[in-house]
Amino acid sequence: MPSPLLLALRRPADASFLARRLAAIAWGEGPPSPRSRTWLVETCRAELEWADAEWRHLAGDPGERTRGADPSRAWRLPHERAAARVVNCHLHLDADCWQLRELRPRLRGQRRATLDERLPAAGRLYWANAAAGTLGDYKRHLARRKLAWRCFLAAAADYHRLKALIERANLRIAA
Repeated sequence: MPSPLLLALRRPADASFLARRLAAIAWGEGPPSPRSRTWLVETCRAELEWADAEWRHLAGDPGERTRGADPSRAWRLPHERAAARVVNCHLHLDADCWQLRELRPRLRGQRRATLDERLPAAGRLYWANAAAGTLGDYKRHLARRKLAWRCFLAAAADYHRLKALIERANLRIAA
């Protein structure tokens, strides 16, 4: 557990750091909308980079990573914890979307093979069983994606709420 004195020294990421970090990304076809999921996830990753760098600075950069939980996690500010949840939910959401994209053409091919009259009955039965298994996998990934999406939206709302509190506090301090 970090010392309360060092934890009090923690500060949220500067807006200029976040802007520089987001500007440095090679977006491909141009940057996405600032209201997009991709933009939010990259902003959260930048927040976590800031938190890790600040932990290394304040803790004297121990240089070696320990086994087990990352010790810098205990130093995260509340909005950084929410940012970590956003990134985690995005990874789960992305993995299930990828699985669904992989399963969709496989399921179509298996269903086509099930109806192919040129195949013997045993071959069509084999493909029918394979299609049933793939359909089960597809439904499981749909359910997981739905859950991951709900969790992502909740984590994003939490991040935005906590970030707004910090920004309001910074405005009061600056005034």
